[in-house]
Amino acid sequence: MRRKGVAEDPVRMIRAALLSPRFTPLHGLARRPGLDAPNSAPLRELPSMRRWNPARLVRGLALVTVASLVAAGGWTRAGEPSPSTYWKIDEVRAGMKGKGRTVMVGTRLEEFGAEVLGVMKDVSPGRDMVLCRLTGCNLEHAGIIQGMSGSPIYIDGKLLGAVAFAWEFAKDPIAGITPFEQMLTYVRSSDRRLAAESQQVEKHASAGPSWPAGSALIDGLGLGAEGQAPLSHAPMAVSGGTLAGMRPIATPMAASGFTPRALAFLEAQFRPIGLAPMAGGAATRPIIQEEGNKPLVPGAPLSIAMVTGDFDLSGIGTVTHVEGKRVYGFGHPMLGLGSCEFPMMTGYIHTVYPRASVSMKMGSPLKVVGVVDTDVSTGVAGRVGPIPDMLPVTVRVKTGRYSDPRDYHVQMVREPSLMPSLVMAVLTNAIDTEGNLPDELTAHIKATVRLKGHAPIELSETLSGPRFTGMMGPALLFSPIGSIVNLLVRNPMEKVRIESIDCDVAIEPGRTVATIESVRLASDRLEPGETLSASVTLKPYKGDRQTRTLRLALPAELPEGGYEATLTDASGSLRRRLRNQPGLVEPRDLEDLLKVIHLQTEPRRTSLYLHVPLPERGLAVQGQPLPSLPGSARAVLSTARQTQDPSVRSDLVAEADTPWVLEGAQSLRFTVVKDSGLSLK
Repeated sequence: MRRKGVAEDPVRMIRAALLSPRFTPLHGLARRPGLDAPNSAPLRELPSMRRWNPARLVRGLALVTVASLVAAGGWTRAGEPSPSTYWKIDEVRAGMKGKGRTVMVGTRLEEFGAEVLGVMKDVSPGRDMVLCRLTGCNLEHAGIIQGMSGSPIYIDGKLLGAVAFAWEFAKDPIAGITPFEQMLTYVRSSDRRLAAESQQVEKHASAGPSWPAGSALIDGLGLGAEGQAPLSHAPMAVSGGTLAGMRPIATPMAASGFTPRALAFLEAQFRPIGLAPMAGGAATRPIIQEEGNKPLVPGAPLSIAMVTGDFDLSGIGTVTHVEGKRVYGFGHPMLGLGSCEFPMMTGYIHTVYPRASVSMKMGSPLKVVGVVDTDVSTGVAGRVGPIPDMLPVTVRVKTGRYSDPRDYHVQMVREPSLMPSLVMAVLTNAIDTEGNLPDELTAHIKATVRLKGHAPIELSETLSGPRFTGMMGPALLFSPIGSIVNLLVRNPMEKVRIESIDCDVAIEPGRTVATIESVRLASDRLEPGETLSASVTLKPYKGDRQTRTLRLALPAELPEGGYEATLTDASGSLRRRLRNQPGLVEPRDLEDLLKVIHLQTEPRRTSLYLHVPLPERGLAVQGQPLPSLPGSARAVLSTARQTQDPSVRSDLVAEADTPWVLEGAQSLRFTVVKDSGLSLK
């Protein structure tokens, strides 16, 4: 087997086939939740294994040797334990007793008792469960604990499985155990499927899908539909309400450095998918130095990070088994992503917080030791050693004219379904750390999203008004940045790598908003080539009316007829620009998508725009604008096609900057005639 980018050398291919049971995840593959059915094609059927006849010959000889070793019971897949070390589900009987391991305080392993109550087959498709009554470690008082997910259960020295399921408000500590046999099966299946899909992605890479129909891009940056924060499409929850409320044990998410408002945002995002964000704190430096380098062992805390740095967001669970550098844990999915890339960290448990519903461990992550690369329905798995690929985000915040700016640096996972929400949470949290925002505020935001192989996306905005105050105000301030990230990482055309995100925020007290109240033209009859002059009356918030004048030179070849002059704010200007370029509303490739994102970041909320639409002269044919077409050509293209292509229009545009965030629009009509004697100079 081979990885993308590795030379097609027969010896290396054979060595990889013998030493690794899987393909390492390739950056850029489409990841879908639920990739865990154990029916993927065998590795020997992959197309990449047929390209080198010498490799096939030597590999065939090697497999003969491997088969003989397997028959003798002396060989297993690298990273997988011998079948003799764990129980098969059909061998488990009610009444069997064993021991479990977990950490209740610090990093010290403790044992608890476990008695098998029964085996339930097919509690969900292809998945079984072992019911166990647990004793010891004060579980009779605390019950099953959030954070115990993955705690291994052993019977007669053989691994049975991982504590994974619980019932809320249970009177006895009865847990559902995920058989380790099935954890192993589904992790292996995910690895095989990833290898097979990598071949399909390479084979069909040239056929990119088109963007879904609709004009959601207009609302995507908050310019067309104010008041709606762009939330990521979160992964579907895998838990259910079967067996009288039994569900996978929620994963505690220790949030360090997050404010109550940011925690509420994370709670709304993650609670429905089985994650429980809670206020926490980082471990002290002595604890990190003393405990951070301890190896991951069965029963030890397993921390999976989403955000690290000045803010930290990490899930806490337990290691089920370690085989070489392969680590298995949780016994249930974290998010059900299939292939993934999260920092795998050691952890420290401060205490167990007992509750009437489900108690929880309060813990902190310690040190990154590898990467969690598999998240399937029966658990998570990772490898010790690799360094996770994270997205750096920097936020600089200044509140008030005389305050000192503060810099925050974090790194977050690149999982597309999480990135937009995590970006929003980090940006919102950065301004919340400065305390309560003024009831009336004006925010100046400059953001740069750097892309690999493409020009950076730069956003410069001034925001003010009632919609940016209150509980949802901070989230709405950063909704354009969240939408940009969402559009980039979830686009169906081509993978986009975001290299970094930098954001500068300056917040001042006071509302600087003005309404476009009226407009007056210096003349309503003009000749081609003359200048249209429009005076606009603006009404600032709690201020005196102000007048601004915009001038627009008309083309000398402008046809005679009636025209409309519209004075509008940034939202109205953006809608007109997108209407005039219909091919960008439904981008067909990544370049079109980047064009429409850049187009949406151009209008400024503090600018006043004068638009004069010109007569229609073109069509957008298969997404390509043809702006200058004679009437006969337009008629042929419009009638010869089953679906009529949108018309291409263009506007004459003038812009004037103001000190206010503008709202509203006003329009007046004027006439163009070739008669200077009738025009009013």
